[in-house]
Amino acid sequence: MRARSVIAQAIASFVGIALLGPAMRAQTPPAPSTPAARVNYAYRYRLLGVYDEASGDPIEGVEVSDVLGGNKSLTTSTGTLSLVFLPEGATLVRLRKVGFEVQTMTIAISPADTAPLTIIMRKSTQLATVVVTDSATKHLSPSLRAFEEHKKTGLGQYVEESYLRKNDDRSLAQSLAPKLAGVRTVTDPSGATYLVSSRKECSGPVLGKRCNAPNCYVRVFLDGVQTTDNSTPGRTGIDLNHLNTLDYAAAEFYPGGMALPNGVSALNSDCGTLLLYTRMR
Repeated sequence: MRARSVIAQAIASFVGIALLGPAMRAQTPPAPSTPAARVNYAYRYRLLGVYDEASGDPIEGVEVSDVLGGNKSLTTSTGTLSLVFLPEGATLVRLRKVGFEVQTMTIAISPADTAPLTIIMRKSTQLATVVVTDSATKHLSPSLRAFEEHKKTGLGQYVEESYLRKNDDRSLAQSLAPKLAGVRTVTDPSGATYLVSSRKECSGPVLGKRCNAPNCYVRVFLDGVQTTDNSTPGRTGIDLNHLNTLDYAAAEFYPGGMALPNGVSALNSDCGTLLLYTRMR
């Protein structure tokens, strides 16, 4: 009898512990967890300051725009602004203000690129004078001097401002494609439109079959700055649907294999090279 009593007490103790276990665990405070690392997004507010080359004074009202994305902002009375409106990574940026030379450059927004940027702008009061036949004296902005010099060589294809002004309500893709020989447009599923060489529509062996997806993309230079690097896998070109004709004063095109103007790299130019000149307004 005593043995059975001891066994009964042991069973009762085991059952009690089993029943109390969940309650005890519920009352046990959880082990402290390591707090998640917070991401510092302060770099998104990178500052840019614009100053007059001659006086050193800040320039208010400079339009700073994301060329491809279309977002833009104006500098304040201190000549500064936050670049928070730019996307992550390297972006093609244009600075423009009446009376100053247009500047185009690549600006990076990333945790590694946080230093404030200082931009010096030069006044464009001195315009080059060009005398053309059967018309009056013509004054050129600095951005068009190179265009006129290139025309004298007789190389390439040139799109004049008079033609562009008739197409101000269209995108550059719509304006340039019918005007340039040796290129065609291709549109991807997102609606982006690129210029590709019609002489080299595919890369690699195609065994005489026509490719469905042209991939020989034209290099584009905007005010002397190359916007894409066709040697990088996955890079296509610049979406000309994002560029408005009314923002440009002239364009010139050199098919692949043609000699390029001085100062324009011939590296990876097999698909053609397009030079765009921003309009000063």
